[in-house]
Amino acid sequence: MIDMTVLETEEGRAAEESSEATPFLSRIGLLPLAVLLITIAVIWRQVDIFILGLGDTWMNILPNKLFTLLIIAGIFWRFRRNEIGSVLGFTRDNIRAQVTVGIIMGLSMYLLMDTLPVILYATFVDPSYPLNLHVIGVNLLWYEFLFFLCNGFVEEGLFRGMLQNGLRTYVTPNRAILISAMVFGVYHVCWPILKLLTGGFSMGETAGMLIFSGIAGGIFGVYYEKFSSRRSLMGPVVAHTLINFFNENFKIGPEAVTQGPDFTFGTPGLLGVMAIVFFIVSAVFIFILWKTRIEQVQVWWKRVVARILKAESVI
Repeated sequence: MIDMTVLETEEGRAAEESSEATPFLSRIGLLPLAVLLITIAVIWRQVDIFILGLGDTWMNILPNKLFTLLIIAGIFWRFRRNEIGSVLGFTRDNIRAQVTVGIIMGLSMYLLMDTLPVILYATFVDPSYPLNLHVIGVNLLWYEFLFFLCNGFVEEGLFRGMLQNGLRTYVTPNRAILISAMVFGVYHVCWPILKLLTGGFSMGETAGMLIFSGIAGGIFGVYYEKFSSRRSLMGPVVAHTLINFFNENFKIGPEAVTQGPDFTFGTPGLLGVMAIVFFIVSAVFIFILWKTRIEQVQVWWKRVVARILKAESVI
């Protein structure tokens, strides 16, 4: 009995020593780590926007995005390398299909949610509304693309990879998607709040940014949890990049809207049309991503290609 007690004591002591020898960033829970890194990203974001005023420059808030990405990459490469794919979702697994779906999804969301409402408004509500295409910063498009690619990796890794996965330990997967989307929406409210300091602040615009960004985050969350079966975030990274890139640099109409991932407009009628279209398209995306798996899409596509090739051989 005494020998067993001594043995248990020695084993407990060895376990404590082993735990102490493990680096803090290796043993910290995923949710606390997600909260820590999101807090760093938020603080850095506020410094870049409100103190340094980088949002009004050609550089944009690149320091926030780039160095946050480097911090995430450094922590996971050094202390949690086996979680780069399983948690962050940065993996080459089924990469061709993920990128293809991401491109289709990103372009579709931009055209249906951002461009289509403006065209509908000008066609059926106010025919005098000009449908001019404005390309912002033509000489810096390459830089803008790299910026938003970096942003896509940061935000998908933080909110879908770390936060959503971390929440799954404490709540159901569906609630994890919802909470992560809500936090994602709050994260983007800083852009309309900036107008509180510069003038032109609108509570409606702030609420719109919160809701629209939150729903967009929910779409990406459903993609990751359901459509991709939590195997990869490369599709959402690509879609996220393209939505922001086209939304920021290719604008239809005369209105200069708020910086950031803007889904809001100054004209009330246009905002109403956009809201209706946005909610309908979002519901369709969520339904499809919830009910379908990427493997099913691949099987369907192979069948389509096989039928086309068979028809060509007959001809």
